Amino acid sequence: MPADELNDENKNAEDLYLLGRYEEAIALWERTERALPKNSDQWYKKGTPLRKLARFEEAAMAMEKALELDSRNGNAWRSLAVAYNQLDRMEEALKSCEKAISLDPFQARNWIVRGFALHRLGRYESAVESYARAIELNPLGSDGRRAWNNRGAALDNLGRHEDAIESYEGAIMIDPFDVYAWNNKGVALGTLGRNEDAARCFQKAIEIEPGYATAWKNLAVAFQKLKRIDEANEAYSRARELGLE
Repeated sequence: MPADELNDENKNAEDLYLLGRYEEAIALWERTERALPKNSDQWYKKGTPLRKLARFEEAAMAMEKALELDSRNGNAWRSLAVAYNQLDRMEEALKSCEKAISLDPFQARNWIVRGFALHRLGRYESAVESYARAIELNPLGSDGRRAWNNRGAALDNLGRHEDAIESYEGAIMIDPFDVYAWNNKGVALGTLGRNEDAARCFQKAIEIEPGYATAWKNLAVAFQKLKRIDEANEAYSRARELGLE
């Protein structure tokens, strides 16, 4: 295949990836990789849609190949950590994050992925610190929202529910339609016995995403605590209809 055609194929694969057509993007990259000299970026590009498709073993292998060719590819270290997180290889995920951070300490996503690995390892204080660093670097946008939300979850695990609520509110300030932040805030409020406020949070999550089964179940629990039994039963029924027991 001539060089111009190979470049066009690569560009088409990138366009397909951006459109969310991951299987087609992978197929094109696999076709061009046989003709092109192997390089780190090619493996990284192939691994990214594999990760999006939840093909985490293959994604990890692609990122490992990328890093064999260029051990200073910080994006590949972070993506490898994400794949390892999903494969429950948490210690390896943490080491990969540390590599990514050593190459780019000012990339908020590196700290978010590190926080997730620490969280899964039960190291909640360290996870809070990692998420806090991500927030310092990028307090807004999708990365900021994710860091605020994840920080709240780690704080909840430490029993610091008031602080967790503030963190979820940080996520909601960035994106008022973040159903997970509304749901998580409701859970924290319910833990503190503030069941009316919790119910309102679950109702807001459901208003945004009517098919959010977890929020329906949590709303049922809140209503039950408030002795609003008919409404609790209706919410439980809706959660079951959506596949949640």
